[in-house]
Amino acid sequence: MKAALVAIFFLAAVAYSMGRLTEQQCRTPVPSSMCVEDAKTRTIYSFNNNTNKCERVQDSCGEGINQFEKKRLLH
Repeated sequence: MKAALVAIFFLAAVAYSMGRLTEQQCRTPVPSSMCVEDAKTRTIYSFNNNTNKCERVQDSCGEGINQFEKKRLLH
């Protein structure tokens, strides 16, 4: 039983570490996008290299590896 729990926690830790962005990916600038007229826009969070902080970007219709729906996902 203990070995099974250890194995589960180990696999979870490996999966978590593999899913994180590298610093270079995180610091990739978020391009400004021009949305089509009826595009569904959303508020995203991304890393700003100038301020070294996670910042909100409103009315985005773009997609990217370093654009997050929730601020807590950006670490």
